[in-house]
Amino acid sequence: MPRKAAVAPVWGIDPLPSAKSSYINSVGISANAQSVICGTYFYNYDTSLNHTPSATTFPVGVFLYNAQGKLQWKDAFSATEGVYWVALSQDASWAAAGGLMAHGSGFINAYNAATGNKPLSYTTNARVNRVALAADGSTLVAGADSTYVFTRSGSTWSAPRIVPCAPGDYAVTVDISGDGQWIAVGTAKGVVSLIRNVGGVLSPPVTWTQPKGSIYWIQMAAGGSGFVAGATNASVLFFSTTTFTQGSGPAWTKKLTGCTRCGAVGISSDGSLVSAVGNSGKQGMVFLFKNSGATAKSVWNAATSHNPNSTSLDGMGAYLTVADGQPDGTPGAFYLFDISGNLQWRFNTPNMSWPMQIAQNAGGIVAGSDDSSLYYFSV
Repeated sequence: MPRKAAVAPVWGIDPLPSAKSSYINSVGISANAQSVICGTYFYNYDTSLNHTPSATTFPVGVFLYNAQGKLQWKDAFSATEGVYWVALSQDASWAAAGGLMAHGSGFINAYNAATGNKPLSYTTNARVNRVALAADGSTLVAGADSTYVFTRSGSTWSAPRIVPCAPGDYAVTVDISGDGQWIAVGTAKGVVSLIRNVGGVLSPPVTWTQPKGSIYWIQMAAGGSGFVAGATNASVLFFSTTTFTQGSGPAWTKKLTGCTRCGAVGISSDGSLVSAVGNSGKQGMVFLFKNSGATAKSVWNAATSHNPNSTSLDGMGAYLTVADGQPDGTPGAFYLFDISGNLQWRFNTPNMSWPMQIAQNAGGIVAGSDDSSLYYFSV
């Protein structure tokens, strides 16, 4: 890894300083980089304490800030785990959160991002692993024991359209195109599904199952041309929405050379660039691919100091981010690369770091860490 001087974030905030310990597992940022969201979460790795009906609860919450670090609103509550994932619509009009409130009780919330009002609060039978919003906040999708799809009219959210997973399976990851028309789902048993959404009416899912491993991360191109999936067998797969709905599988598949797992994937708005990160021993690798639709060309790769947990690309594909660190209690870092593979800067954190997201206009970056802090960086 090339050495670079440490960068200073524009600001760093502990959203819930009263909590003894909290992690920031997920973040979101608006297209213009002027609004950011995070959720706090805690996982007690002693299973005898944290995952039973009598589990201890912790203070957690959802927090929205402006680009200057001023809190706009918060939704604070107590839960046995808390907020696993958040989303912010690209126009910053609506926000969403999902996670686990108590044993056997997941939640899906939708918020008016201007006011913090919560017109949707829906309970599931399992932890909600991902939430995603259309660019204007008109459609919300969530992945848990099933895939849940909500549509909005004004400030009123519909009852969910529910797409069940196969018995014994569950949705690990979901995403939605900017116009809300395409929904992609990846499951623990390796099933990839694509659902078309027309005005809240869902088509039957088109599915494909990879031979081995889970689908860990899915990212949809904002324009809806396709989506990329990351698998636990260290594979990256690209699916064209056109050819997949016609019955084909992935348009192309790439193995992450030297890696044992794909930790996350990213994609530019037009789908022409794909990023991926993978574990390589106690360190990691980040990869950039040029996507022609039917094939992909490896452009460059670089090492990271720890196992990487997320990657993102801005809409035009000018910059690439990586967050790393593993396991909990060990240091992590945030990285910014330009599209040629040059490391622009690196910021070290005292604990592992999971989420890092660059705005579509590349005007700012939001990142969260198990050190309990939310960070905002300029590009």
